[in-house]
Amino acid sequence: MDFEAIRPAFLVTGGLMLSQVVEFTGVGGSTIQNWIKRGWIPSPVDKKYGERQVARILIVDMLRKSMQLENILKLMECVNGDVEDQSDDIIKDADLYNYIYRIVKRLEPVEEFTIRQLDGIIDEEIKDYAGTQEGYTGTVNDAAQRLHDALRIIMLTYISSELRKKAEAELELM
Repeated sequence: MDFEAIRPAFLVTGGLMLSQVVEFTGVGGSTIQNWIKRGWIPSPVDKKYGERQVARILIVDMLRKSMQLENILKLMECVNGDVEDQSDDIIKDADLYNYIYRIVKRLEPVEEFTIRQLDGIIDEEIKDYAGTQEGYTGTVNDAAQRLHDALRIIMLTYISSELRKKAEAELELM
């Protein structure tokens, strides 16, 4: 689901409570709280989870199926530095999630893509990315390349997860 579809919920409520985040993401409350304690997800403000937290939860949840959590943290740090400090971010987490969502849609079916096609799709999706995001004070010289590289890693992780599921399904048929 495109993040734009859920953005109005944040505007109306000022944030989601943990139970709402659990319902929306399918990630358990204790898992989310553990991720926050470990510094993988930004802390909620007044017990409300905003776009940053929910988008990050969705991204981590997607990647954890085929990437170690420590590597996910390293990848997210390459994109947005310190999880609690927005001044070093090159992109809003919700916008990163939207890029991922749109690229996934363009890669279906995953078993028919090439790396060159993937790079082309990523380049097309981020062509308007300026290297900074509205409301963020940080600027990074190589932000566009970093974003491209991170999206490539994220998509390769997603594709490997999908291919693993297909292989397991075929194994079941043997």
